[in-house]
Amino acid sequence: MYKGIYVAMTGAQLKYQELDNVTQNLANANTAGYKKTSFSTRLYPLLEGIADKQKAVYPDARSMTVMGKTSIDTSAGSLMETGNTLDLACVGEGFFAVQAGDNIYYTRNGSFARGKDGYLVDDSGQQVLDTNNKPIRIAGNTVQFSSDGTLYVDGAATDKLKVVNLDRATMQHIGNSLFSGTETGASNAEVVQGSVEMSNVNPIKEMAGMITALRDMDIISKVIKTFDTLAENAVTQIAKV
Repeated sequence: MYKGIYVAMTGAQLKYQELDNVTQNLANANTAGYKKTSFSTRLYPLLEGIADKQKAVYPDARSMTVMGKTSIDTSAGSLMETGNTLDLACVGEGFFAVQAGDNIYYTRNGSFARGKDGYLVDDSGQQVLDTNNKPIRIAGNTVQFSSDGTLYVDGAATDKLKVVNLDRATMQHIGNSLFSGTETGASNAEVVQGSVEMSNVNPIKEMAGMITALRDMDIISKVIKTFDTLAENAVTQIAKV
């Protein structure tokens, strides 16, 4: 019975995590460049009574322990045309690079603007980087980006956007549309001027997932209550004996 309660409680804990994941996705459904996270779980068998636990993949597991993890879905979102000269989107795999303090982060949110001293910045004020990891400064009036990310100011090529691929195994959400990760080389993505990529979250699917998770939590809570009642009855019967 107590093992049953343990399994049910681990399941409940993971359902809370799943709901947190869905909530985060829904909160960013309209965030440009946001990549949804998917939550998955797996069951592991009881290891008690196994002679050689050291060969087990998860030697500290319990009876049907449930373990979960999140993964980032890097599929493309839809493009929204804005007509803004400094709004950029990547078509294909690839991420823009921005400077945040001493760190370089990556984003698909190309809602850029000309900030202080003419530097190209994202919507958080972080400077956008070129292929040499230097901030891009726009000194001129007419701005045009070619499909390979080359910047032309008043007709003259001045810089080239850094657009890179990332190792998915190392990618982590930093917040909103920002990611950390290990670069795996320059991207061949096409840079589209005057558009931004929207979130790849499907609100209808996320809501359906939320409803399913809530139903599962209700069932789990009933199972826990049943095990608790059985344990209480067992103790009572033993006391009578």
